[in-house]
Amino acid sequence: MNDFNKPFGVIVAGVGGQGAITVAQLILGACWRSGFYALQSEIHGMSQRGGAVSANIVFDQVPVTSPVVTSGEANLLISMEPLEALRYLPLMAMDAKIISATVPVVNIDNYPELSSIFDNLKKITGVTIVDTDDCAKKLNYKHAGNMCLLGASSKFLPISDEVWKRVIEERFKSKGDQIIEQNWSAFEFGKKLLEK
Repeated sequence: MNDFNKPFGVIVAGVGGQGAITVAQLILGACWRSGFYALQSEIHGMSQRGGAVSANIVFDQVPVTSPVVTSGEANLLISMEPLEALRYLPLMAMDAKIISATVPVVNIDNYPELSSIFDNLKKITGVTIVDTDDCAKKLNYKHAGNMCLLGASSKFLPISDEVWKRVIEERFKSKGDQIIEQNWSAFEFGKKLLEK
């Protein structure tokens, strides 16, 4: 994983209010702290009304010229909403990893049957589906889902736990030690999901 020879592209996808940009900023900060060159771009869409939101992060061991992930070049997709995971499939590389939440945000009249979304996702090699509601219940922390997704995704990023802990501490320090600890616990919980 550390010996990649071209830019590594990450897409974080969700809908407005889910925290996709926060997760993207954590990844960007972790890349910088790990000594990578990294750029981020954001697409907000109708985020204030529950519309699609996504962020691209591109990082490399040499200077990066564009923060935009182009078709077939994304190495990792973190999706906070299952239908959004399907939306970004055309951008994924052949050996890409996809981490998707289970919980839908039904924000359109013709939202597909959830079972058909999962059936389609399960046909794709490299997909991990995370029950973010279950994570939140087990950790007794209603905002645990995104950190569980990030923790699971961290298995595919060349970033140490020490760096992840540092960026999480920095991001949430204004909210106090308890919030930092809850977010770190959720991150670790998500990471362990891929060890099972």
